[in-house]
Amino acid sequence: MTTGRSLRIGEAALGAGLLALGILIAVEATLMPSPGRGAVGPALFPYLVSGGLVLVALSLLREAVAGRIAHEGGLELDGLAVALVAAALAAQFLLVEVLGWIPSATLLFMAVARAFGSRRMLLNAGIGLALAGATFVAFNYGLDLSLPPGSVAEWFAPAE
Repeated sequence: MTTGRSLRIGEAALGAGLLALGILIAVEATLMPSPGRGAVGPALFPYLVSGGLVLVALSLLREAVAGRIAHEGGLELDGLAVALVAAALAAQFLLVEVLGWIPSATLLFMAVARAFGSRRMLLNAGIGLALAGATFVAFNYGLDLSLPPGSVAEWFAPAE
C-alpha cells in the first residue's frame, strides 16, 4: 500500500535516527579495550546491538522510500502502552540498585507483558522471575559479569 508523504517522512526520520544510533554504538564499541586478537571481549554485545539497529534502520528506510506501510490504518501507536513501557524502564533503572536485578527485571517483564495486552499477572510474574533468574545466573556465574543483587538481598544473605 502506498501512503501520503507525511507518513513516509516520519518513517524515514525514524530510520535515519536508528541508523545514526547504530553507527554511534559501533563507533563507541571500537573504542572499548580488547582482550586480544581473536578473543571475545566486552565490545561483542554493542556490536550485535549496533548491527541489529542498522538492519532495522535500513529496513525502515527502504519501506519509507517505497511508501509502503504495515497496515491500511497507517501508523498505529498505542500511547498508553508506550507510556507503560517507558515508565517500567525508568522504574527498573531507578530500582535495580535497591531491589536488585531479579526483582526489578521481573517487574519490567510484567509491565511490558501488560503493555502488550496480557492480563495474567501471576503467569507473567513467574515467567519474568524465571527469565530474570536465568540472566542473573548466566551473567554472574557464566560470564563473570556482576548484575546488582540489590540492597534487599543483604537482608537475606548471611553476614560475612
